[in-house]
Amino acid sequence: MSPSRHSGNSSHHANGVNNQILSALDPNDFKRIAQSLTKIPLSFKQMLHEQSRPVTQIYFVETGMVSLTASLDEGGTVETGTVGSEGFVGLPALLGMKTSAGQAFCQIPGSALRMSVKTLDAERDRNGEFVRRMYRYAGAFVAMLAQTAACNRAHPIEERLARWLLMSRDRVDRDAFPLTQEFLAQMLGVRRPSVNIAGLSLQKAGLIRYSRGKITILDRRGLEAASCECYAHIKEQFDDALRSTS
Repeated sequence: MSPSRHSGNSSHHANGVNNQILSALDPNDFKRIAQSLTKIPLSFKQMLHEQSRPVTQIYFVETGMVSLTASLDEGGTVETGTVGSEGFVGLPALLGMKTSAGQAFCQIPGSALRMSVKTLDAERDRNGEFVRRMYRYAGAFVAMLAQTAACNRAHPIEERLARWLLMSRDRVDRDAFPLTQEFLAQMLGVRRPSVNIAGLSLQKAGLIRYSRGKITILDRRGLEAASCECYAHIKEQFDDALRSTS
């Protein structure tokens, strides 16, 4: 596997990759695992996992962002989480499940390192640092699901939008990224006019700029102040999970 050449936070480039789980590994552990990794591009709307279908591959995101969603019987779609360079797509496989409970597709184009579930199973039997780090990430991800469910129930749309944009910014590691209002409405589980109003409020406050399907965060600290407390709680969980265990 050739080293990644993508730009980004230099602290994520240990072992020649831009995924925080893989970059944190001991070089000897990574050398063994690297033989089973294949670098692939992620294109807009590319489907990685389909709901109720077998999971045969997992993906360590390097750049871009993957959205995880659940489809409802009446035709609606609800986002359950997002994955960027901090993590991996394929939590069901880590937990020994054969199929995906929802869909996983690329929302912001980028790249990932793909690994077969057979390799993951062998690593799980080894029970080394690699799998332990994956379980720590899984714990943070589950905490995010719970916090997001509470947030969507209790907090106003403007605060939820600020939280979602901050989480997306953390995952893509840049201040500008492509997002449509239609997608934001779908992911937040609200109607598009509600997202328009909330977005205009954040724009008027000088926190973001939205133009032609592109969001730019202009004032991160201000956006954090506009968000509910859920963003800080979620970020703390991931920071703790990804911290070195040595």
